[in-house]
Amino acid sequence: MARLIDKIFEKGKVFTLSNFMSFIRLVGSFYLYHLTVNKDLQPTLILTFALIFTDFADGYFARKFNQVSEMGKVLDPLADKFCAAMVMIALYQAYGLPFWVVGVVIGRDVLILLGSIFLITKLPYVTPSAMPGKIAVSAVAALFLVYLLDFDPLKTPLEWLVFLMVVISFAHYVYLFFKKYHDEQAA
Repeated sequence: MARLIDKIFEKGKVFTLSNFMSFIRLVGSFYLYHLTVNKDLQPTLILTFALIFTDFADGYFARKFNQVSEMGKVLDPLADKFCAAMVMIALYQAYGLPFWVVGVVIGRDVLILLGSIFLITKLPYVTPSAMPGKIAVSAVAALFLVYLLDFDPLKTPLEWLVFLMVVISFAHYVYLFFKKYHDEQAA
C-alpha cells in the first residue's frame, strides 16, 4: 500500500496540466450544482461545456505531454463521478429528474468507488477508467443538457440510455474487478 501511495504521489507527476484540469472539474462541480439548482441557465451552460472540455482534454494532455500518472488515474474518474452525482442531485431538486435515475447513477458510482478502494489495497497500481464508463458519463452529460434546455421529447429516451449505459459500464467494471483481483491472486 505504501508503494502505491508513493506511486500516486510520484515526483513530477502530481502537479500536471491534466491533473489540474481534473481538479478544476472536481471543484467546479460544486458551482455547477449551485447554478443548476438556482436555474441560472446561461452560466450553467457555459460552465457545463467548460467542465466537459476538461474531461476530454485532461487525458489528451496527459498523453501528449507524457504526464499519465497514477494520480490522474484516481483524480479523473473521481471528478467524473462527483460531477455526475452533483448534477443528478441538482436535476432532481430543480428540474424533476426521476429519483430512480439519480439512484442508479450514484449507486453505480458508489459501488465502483468501493471496488476501486478494495483493488487499490490489493494491486500495486491504479486501474484506469474504461470506455464504457466514459460513454456512461457522456450520456449523463447529454441528459443534463436535455433537462436544462427542457427538451421533453428526449428526456425519457435519454433516461433509459443512461440506465442502459450505467448497467453496461457497471457490468464491465465488475468483470474487470474480478479479472484483476483473480490475476493478482494467481501471481
